[in-house]
Amino acid sequence: MRSVRNAAPLLAVGLILALSGCAGDASSRALGSIRPEDMRFHLEFLSSPEFRGRSTPSPELDIASRYIAMTAERIGLEPLMPDGSYFQEVPVEVAAVATATSRLRLTTASGERILTFPADATVGRVFGEGRAKGGLVFLGFGISAPDLGWDDLAGLDLKGRVAVILDATINGDHPLRPSENRRLFMGRAGALRERGAAAVVVIVSEEREARLADLGLPFDLPVRLRFPDVVLGMGPGPGPGTAPPRPAAGPFLQIEVRHDAGAALLGCGKDDLLRMFADVRAGKRVPGRALAGRTLEIEVAAARRMDRSHNVVAYLEGADPVLKGEYLTITSHHDHNPSREGRVYPGADDNISGVVGMFEIAEALLIDRPKRSVIFVWNTAEERGLVGSYYFVQHCPVPVGKISANLNLDMISRNATGHLHLIGSNKLSSELDASIKAMNEKPGPGLALDYVYESPGHPDRFFFRSDQYPYIRYGIPGVWFFCGTTDDYHQEGDVAAKVDYVKMEKVSELIYRVAKDIGDKPALLALDLHPEVKTRGPENMKVVWR
Repeated sequence: MRSVRNAAPLLAVGLILALSGCAGDASSRALGSIRPEDMRFHLEFLSSPEFRGRSTPSPELDIASRYIAMTAERIGLEPLMPDGSYFQEVPVEVAAVATATSRLRLTTASGERILTFPADATVGRVFGEGRAKGGLVFLGFGISAPDLGWDDLAGLDLKGRVAVILDATINGDHPLRPSENRRLFMGRAGALRERGAAAVVVIVSEEREARLADLGLPFDLPVRLRFPDVVLGMGPGPGPGTAPPRPAAGPFLQIEVRHDAGAALLGCGKDDLLRMFADVRAGKRVPGRALAGRTLEIEVAAARRMDRSHNVVAYLEGADPVLKGEYLTITSHHDHNPSREGRVYPGADDNISGVVGMFEIAEALLIDRPKRSVIFVWNTAEERGLVGSYYFVQHCPVPVGKISANLNLDMISRNATGHLHLIGSNKLSSELDASIKAMNEKPGPGLALDYVYESPGHPDRFFFRSDQYPYIRYGIPGVWFFCGTTDDYHQEGDVAAKVDYVKMEKVSELIYRVAKDIGDKPALLALDLHPEVKTRGPENMKVVWR
């Protein structure tokens, strides 16, 4: 029989081994809770066409927010907001076209014609309000690209005139095809304004005209949103991280019109208009010309109302009595893009995949609770300029100086199963990137980690385009876990049927492991990579990211 003195060390060792075994068992159970079959149900529901794209603000997005909050509560997460709810209200001013006082007035030698919103016209990609008037000038495709053998503006005086252009498409291998010249086409209106045009009117594509006609639909009228209680933007000063300054002059009106209205503006028949579209499609320039004796007056007025949208915020208290007063945030966005003229953009990958991944990560962390507290934020209005994320850091229910890091999920379900982009992980803290790499190694998911988009200077500017960026601007280390864009990005084809649930499982496993690792570290992640950022807080908003 052993003595009590000799037995004590053995009992201690046994207790350590037992506790170690419990920790290992908790981790195994946590990983086992991340299941593709659970993801499928939530993803198919939230990306269904009945949600009509979950635009901000909309009843459909409100329903999605309610569903997310109820799911968070069912999982076992707690509310965090001061009113005891899961909702952080984000006020928004909505400006819509006032159809009774907005019109186009075409004046010709034979008389006057009034074109109305939304039967004949809608506002373009940039919704401006105000008045513009000028003689009409037709510019065909509206492109000046002499180096590509195409210049619709050569020899034409645009100053003070209203430009009319075609929303046409060039087929085949023409060097001007839009698929390879996206920035050139997106910048058409700006280029015309620089040449002195008073406004631009775009005659919509043949496909869009046919769709409206077949469905018997008028135009949709986009809205413009203003968020009065949040500071947005890419950052101060010149450089790639800066939002362009607003011109001193009034807004440059951009209008889109149906084919009947377009033919009236040009003074031609609709058959003639279709021949112009056919010529451009075949790679032939349609000669531009001033339309003598034809003047267009544009008036766009707006009606305003106050509305609101919501971040959904849920809380998991940390396991350590001291470290639970520090935090890690895990985020995604649940908004997408509004339906348009009968088209619905489901946004299954962008970003219900991230929403659903967070459900699985939360379940895992409830089983294997980190020492620090974890805040889960499903952001609104990401597609409107990262609004929800900016709002959260600027109206944070906990001290931002105590947030160790942000882990952001946005588009985690497509492209190669074993591949993952990291954006932002190496900008503020070497410990964040090191944690991700270490947790990814076996027995982790072993994903191929790709940094191709991490530079703020990358032409696609992904660094600025998701909800980790407002955290980085506040000096909080942040990373966007991203699987890359697809051919149906922001299109009707981003549907649940294309989701790779195995990939979602792998990414969710990695983020759970990183959250546990960062949540258990003895201190907040060190700010050791950017010389201007030494503390967490709003004073870092002045830093320019290049």
